[in-house]
Amino acid sequence: MHHIRLVASFEIRGEAPQHRQLERGDCERLASALAEDLARDRQLPEEALLVVGGALFEPAELLQPGMPTWQALEDLSRNVARDPGRGGQILAIGAHQGRMPDQGLTPPAAPPQGQLLALPILLSVPEADGPGLSSTLEAELFEQGGIHPPALALLFESVGLDSAHGQLMTLDDLIALAHVQMDTAGLGAFWPVVEHGLIQPDADQDFELPAGLKASWPAGLQAVRIGFISYDDFSGSLEDYALWTRAYRSLCALLDVHGVRSETESTLTLDPERHCLVESRGPVESADGLTEQVHADCGLLCWTLVEDHRQYNLYPIDSEGFALLQSDFQQRGLRARRPERGIRLDASGERLGAM
Repeated sequence: MHHIRLVASFEIRGEAPQHRQLERGDCERLASALAEDLARDRQLPEEALLVVGGALFEPAELLQPGMPTWQALEDLSRNVARDPGRGGQILAIGAHQGRMPDQGLTPPAAPPQGQLLALPILLSVPEADGPGLSSTLEAELFEQGGIHPPALALLFESVGLDSAHGQLMTLDDLIALAHVQMDTAGLGAFWPVVEHGLIQPDADQDFELPAGLKASWPAGLQAVRIGFISYDDFSGSLEDYALWTRAYRSLCALLDVHGVRSETESTLTLDPERHCLVESRGPVESADGLTEQVHADCGLLCWTLVEDHRQYNLYPIDSEGFALLQSDFQQRGLRARRPERGIRLDASGERLGAM
């Protein structure tokens, strides 16, 4: 069988639903309504099987490496008995006593943060019909696949999702929509890195990103490798480094939300326990203490720690690193001081210094 990956997307009107799973009976009724919407303007093969996952996800929760949600639909539908004489069949996969049958179909317990939710769908058709139908759906579904009131009403009754508009679309449509959303948020330049990890993981690729940030996707690593540069080793101005830092953190955050692994490549020493990079600057005349290096455009750059008259610049590499370092400082009784201008440089004016 040829598998075509689809979604039913819904714009949230008002408050987000507190529950994102449909029980089996509700999922069966919704699947029937969505099947009518899908077949409304197009002829589907009689041997088609429409598989509907009864859970609502935000786009980033669906767009994960390996597309585990659709993989779960394929796995659960693999042994479904086919009856060619019945025409198209529907398989609704809902929750039983609050539990979905596969972890890949289990949405996070937390309420959604965005204004768009999507329900995963798999359309399985004979191999001979697959390529042509896939092309037709790619060309037409986004423009013609509106979801009608019966399905919208069922969603409201089952999980309390109040949606003014629903739309059937292909997986490629959803990826393109995510790109548009990233453009709107000012993150569009980083999206190709995420997209490559999602749809071309077996191909090596290098990326030149804003502010001089460099990244690569080595297929053998199956992760994004990001080059990290400390301020002391950066060739530009402090303002340029702040822009570079924002770019680095934006890419890391975007990869994290999509579940794409990343590794930081640096000449600095990695402290895996505190999720930070340590830059040793050797003996200094500054008194022992902790300096918080903060730039107005990007927030904290790093902490500069002087112990036994030796200076170390500590760069957190992710949000967990911020928390771990702060906890470590608190346990050691270290209280950070912030320079009046945010950043303290040494006498040369080219490297970070300490208060």
